Amino acid sequence: AYDLAVFLGLAVKGSAEAIIDMTRQGFPVGVIDRLVEELAVSQQVLLRTIALSSATLTRRRAANKRLSPQESDRVYRIAAAYLSALRLFEGDADAARRWFTEPAKALGGNTPLEHLDTEAGADEVQDLIGRLEHGVIT
Repeated sequence: AYDLAVFLGLAVKGSAEAIIDMTRQGFPVGVIDRLVEELAVSQQVLLRTIALSSATLTRRRAANKRLSPQESDRVYRIAAAYLSALRLFEGDADAARRWFTEPAKALGGNTPLEHLDTEAGADEVQDLIGRLEHGVIT
């Protein structure tokens, strides 16, 4: 139910190696639309976290090009964290979305989504999810 490749609509088997290869090649730009829809956030909010301008996205879409490996890696971080939040909230997508987009004291007042723009921030979000899963007050 929480397969990252399926969630992102990637045409790969869910093995870690296949997802790593796909990240290196660059995800199709359609993953942006999937994330915007699933997270119920504006495209601008998502693109800011991915560090991708809407003009660049538009050009890539028109030329049928892929995201860069770096952008794909950021998309992967966002999707992985969201799926962790979905598990935390036992599949309640509305609760996971709310948590993902509300400021958290444990993240210095940033939303979990905002914190995912760096690897260190993503680690902190995953740590927070782990603490919440184990009932550790943060």
